[in-house]
Amino acid sequence: MLGGGIPEKHVVGVIGSYGTGKTTLGLQFIHAGLQNGESCVIISLDEDEESVIENAASIGIDLKRYGERIQIFRLEAVELRKSLEKIESDIPEIIKSMKARRLVIDPISVLETLYDDAGRFRMLSTLRRILKSAGITALIVSEADKDNPTSSKYGLLEYICDGVICLKVVRKDELDEPTLGIEVVKMRRVNHSRKPKPYAITDKGIVVYEEAEIF
Repeated sequence: MLGGGIPEKHVVGVIGSYGTGKTTLGLQFIHAGLQNGESCVIISLDEDEESVIENAASIGIDLKRYGERIQIFRLEAVELRKSLEKIESDIPEIIKSMKARRLVIDPISVLETLYDDAGRFRMLSTLRRILKSAGITALIVSEADKDNPTSSKYGLLEYICDGVICLKVVRKDELDEPTLGIEVVKMRRVNHSRKPKPYAITDKGIVVYEEAEIF
């Protein structure tokens, strides 16, 4: 769908409602980097390290085998809310100390709830500047807006990202069995497919059926 994957040094939003596999996609992205010999960082705003490791194990990824090349940090959103300066100092230091190439923040929605719209945009813009300055490839996970599955919860994340991948539940009508669909909403400098494709969440992670149609 992307014609070769997420471009290096892009900041990409992953948007979806609960149960669509956002965290799973983030873990697979990190695992691919680890398999490629890269150092990677997971910043969790709602789960501790052991929970992240267990989530990965449930789809066949053993994060422990990669030792210090993978670091998982639980950051308290309330603490980060107290000062944008803390975001500006903590995240670059984590990236620099590890020489990390990939990073996942999951979920940004937890932090967004603590700001008004102006504060959210300022926080997200600061975060983008940090990640771009660090030269890291990053996925930022967000809950979808309850009325618009292709929009982030507050409708701001997509404006600061180089790309947006949407995971959504699709129904032909209300009584039909739901289908999971993945859509590349945007990806700068990539001639990507814009057609949604069906996917499944399996014990090996997300599997996209590129040759299939949703309906």
